[in-house]
Amino acid sequence: MEAEVRATVFMELETGEQGGGRAPLSADFAYAAADPFAVTMTFYCDGDEVTRWRLDRDLLTVGCARPAGEGDVRVAPTSDPERGDGVRIELLGTPGPAGRSHAVLHAAAADLTAFLATAHAVVPPGEERVSLDELLDCLGQDESTYGEHAA
Repeated sequence: MEAEVRATVFMELETGEQGGGRAPLSADFAYAAADPFAVTMTFYCDGDEVTRWRLDRDLLTVGCARPAGEGDVRVAPTSDPERGDGVRIELLGTPGPAGRSHAVLHAAAADLTAFLATAHAVVPPGEERVSLDELLDCLGQDESTYGEHAA
């Protein structure tokens, strides 16, 4: 079994425009057995990394079925007659001089649940084990130019 899985998930970013405007966006999702509780979601613009979020794998899994999350990340299933079943991911960034950044993303439920099924095949829920040395190595390799958000 692979120790790491990756997938590109095509999403839509709410633009805040009247009538629920959305812009296309993609994110690279990654899961590693060395960091079994986390999923890393990385966004790029023109080939450069813009931001990276480390999300709780269980939060994403639960959020595909029912609303979950109370902090910086909130995940909930959605259904839209035009777009089908989806997953809404709300991200709240670190407060800064311009206020707190906020983004709402939408992904197809099938894409996100397929990625999570692959991650669960690597390390089934409830069988997560963490070696402190491996975790520190994993965290040290993922340096992001624009910082990393953990939730």
